[in-house]
Amino acid sequence: MPSSLLLALLAIAPAERLDLNTATLEQLRALEGITDMQADSLYSLVIETGGLENIYDASLAQGIGPAELGWLRANCRVSPRPEPSMSPAVLDVMERLAVEDGPGDAAVDEWENLLVRPMPVNSVRHWDLRLLDRVSLIDAAAVERRLNELGPVSSVTSLRGSEGLSYYGYRNLRDYVAVRELDLSSMEVFGGLRVVVDGGGGRTEGDGTLAGRLDDLRSAIVDMESGGRDYTGSPVDSSALYAQLQSSYDELASARSVTGSVQRLRIGVGDRFRGGVRLSRGRWSTAGHDLMGDLDPGGLGDTYDVAKVFGSLHDLGPVTQVVLGNYRLALGQGLMIDNTDELMNRTLYRPLGLHPDLTPTRQFALAGGACEVRTGPVVAYGFLSSASRDAILNPDGTPNMLVLSSWRTTAVADALTETTAGGYGYLDLGGILPYGTAVGAGVLDVSWSEPLVPDPGALDIPNDSEIWICREYSDMPEGDGLSVFSVSGQTVLGSVGIEGEAAFQDNEASAWLASARWQNDWFYLLGAARRYDIGYTNPYNRGFAEQARFDDTIFEKPYYLNDPTMADTQDWPTPKPEEGLYLESRFQVSRQIIFPRVYLDVWRSIPWGFENYRFQGEVEYRPVFPLRFRLKYKLQDKKKMQDLLSTHSVTHEVTLRTMVLPAGNDMFEVDLRAGIVELTPNPLYTDDRLMSGGYLGARWEHRFTPDFSMIGGTTLWTTDGMSQWEFEDTGIDFLDGNGTKFYVTLKQQISDLIQMRLRVLRKDTFYPRTGLYRPDPEDQYYAEGDPDNPVLDFGDHAASYGISCQLDLRW
Repeated sequence: MPSSLLLALLAIAPAERLDLNTATLEQLRALEGITDMQADSLYSLVIETGGLENIYDASLAQGIGPAELGWLRANCRVSPRPEPSMSPAVLDVMERLAVEDGPGDAAVDEWENLLVRPMPVNSVRHWDLRLLDRVSLIDAAAVERRLNELGPVSSVTSLRGSEGLSYYGYRNLRDYVAVRELDLSSMEVFGGLRVVVDGGGGRTEGDGTLAGRLDDLRSAIVDMESGGRDYTGSPVDSSALYAQLQSSYDELASARSVTGSVQRLRIGVGDRFRGGVRLSRGRWSTAGHDLMGDLDPGGLGDTYDVAKVFGSLHDLGPVTQVVLGNYRLALGQGLMIDNTDELMNRTLYRPLGLHPDLTPTRQFALAGGACEVRTGPVVAYGFLSSASRDAILNPDGTPNMLVLSSWRTTAVADALTETTAGGYGYLDLGGILPYGTAVGAGVLDVSWSEPLVPDPGALDIPNDSEIWICREYSDMPEGDGLSVFSVSGQTVLGSVGIEGEAAFQDNEASAWLASARWQNDWFYLLGAARRYDIGYTNPYNRGFAEQARFDDTIFEKPYYLNDPTMADTQDWPTPKPEEGLYLESRFQVSRQIIFPRVYLDVWRSIPWGFENYRFQGEVEYRPVFPLRFRLKYKLQDKKKMQDLLSTHSVTHEVTLRTMVLPAGNDMFEVDLRAGIVELTPNPLYTDDRLMSGGYLGARWEHRFTPDFSMIGGTTLWTTDGMSQWEFEDTGIDFLDGNGTKFYVTLKQQISDLIQMRLRVLRKDTFYPRTGLYRPDPEDQYYAEGDPDNPVLDFGDHAASYGISCQLDLRW
């Protein structure tokens, strides 16, 4: 009898409702109230967003209407996992760096901060939301309009239905805002400590490495020792140059065993105070340079190559924030000021506004004070900075030009002091005109402690085979400073956003950039036009660009320069003088077919008048939810100036990516790429017109628990003159010769306060040295001093290892 009663009770007891956040794809497809297609869409939504906040979020899945939502409410549940004190997304957001034309370090640094302490959503304005990745002016203005017209929201999800806010805009902002009030009286102390040990990324040979720079220096030294250079009549003192080359070689050689490190501390008190310190040294970098001027506690300059500190106060009446120490400032379209060492190609995004700076940026770091004021419709910025700058020196000791040094030596480090000052003001017309409408103007003044004296004779090897032709260099800044005036404007007209900026330098050169974007939930179309005069040499210009200023110039050939370290000039992060039109779109044809990104850039290089274009298109096909195929094609037609005539190259590149999300917590993808470059025939290189290359790569990620996951990757590549590039989990790697590599990355939330990321890599590169053996004895190469020993073809093998560990502690 008791057993019968128990069975009866169990029979009438309600069944445990399925948790949508933890359900497998098979469990969702087994639900009676939705179709398999709707189940696939719902499962995709949960995977892509990290989980639903409540049952109503299910309506965001494609195909889920009111009837399906009602059934899910009655038969399912949503039980979000309690969030720890530190979101696992802090580690995941670093992987945003590993995308083509993606954000820079400065942007990722700000996103990490907001994941830990989100913005109070009910007090944000469109100025604040423009900091976030892929949140357009239209999206940001839609949120501001929603808050002003309908009042505060009780949940971030309430923003989803805001008129003009796209689904992708909502998805990209929701993790960085929260329903909370500013607590300016709180004395609660919070903070975070990050410690990174960088044992190398596995790239130890070739261009862009310390070994490559040492090879260049050694070749220059041997060339001078063997009498290969004649400095008769040159302003260069050959004895002094030889001593400088030898000193630079010894200095950089001593850094071959240096392990990279970062120690970064951030603290905060309530919503009123923020502070932080960064001490870091790059892998294979030199130290012993000026870090903080006369302030060098404990001899930090002998240990680190970047030292930063800041303190900031917030919400002091109309003063939104005051930052003392190092800060990042990006305004308008970046034509007047965006002080970062990075030039991000083919993107209009930048983390707009004033922010404390603990990023790796060194040459363009601002150190001093800055403030932001908001009162009524006025938004204003003021800033002042004094910091040392690296520069190439002329033989007489005067600065030739500023340089962003990859491998700093005493010859260029801290050659002068730069003072930067200026201000910018906006008039926000939102509410009178459509929200998001504003006009602004500002001024920038840059001065140097020593006047710049550009002189190509100090850079070019005299009487060599390369003729000095570099018009980009001819208009570099001369004198003890420059100033820039800027005007800008923006507005939102329905689903269209328009932005633009024009900047005018005191040498009558100018730059302008204008863009317009039309968007909805399934589509956007972006158009941009720009022009940068050859004389617009503002070092803080980071406008939209296809090429950096010294791309495709003599600075890419260190063997044609007096000192190979001068080749660092090619990394100068300002746009090449160019004018062009850019179109970009993303559109979804159906649930199965989407074009993630399609763009066309047509531009003219102003120094030589060369017409160029670049097209790239991607199409993704998803036959069933767990499986996606993405095909990408790139076509680039570009010209560059050589000694007397221009050369022409056409690049074709095809990539097929297959992505699989098996049931459970796995992600697997395979990439196959092939490319060729058609060149102008050159008799010096056997008239070879084609270069080619390709690779096969695979990547697998398994999430063992919500707090622990592992990423594994491997690549096999081959090149015939066309080096390849590949994105790994947190960055880009360049592949030369032929080779293989594999890496493993572990990510773990050790506790509510501690996160760890550990990465191990091995890379084997084989460099074939062919064409040396010649059957004709009269034309054969022989070992030096041994005429009976012919030189045969051979191959070099370089085995590289990389290990890095990042530990985050937050409280």
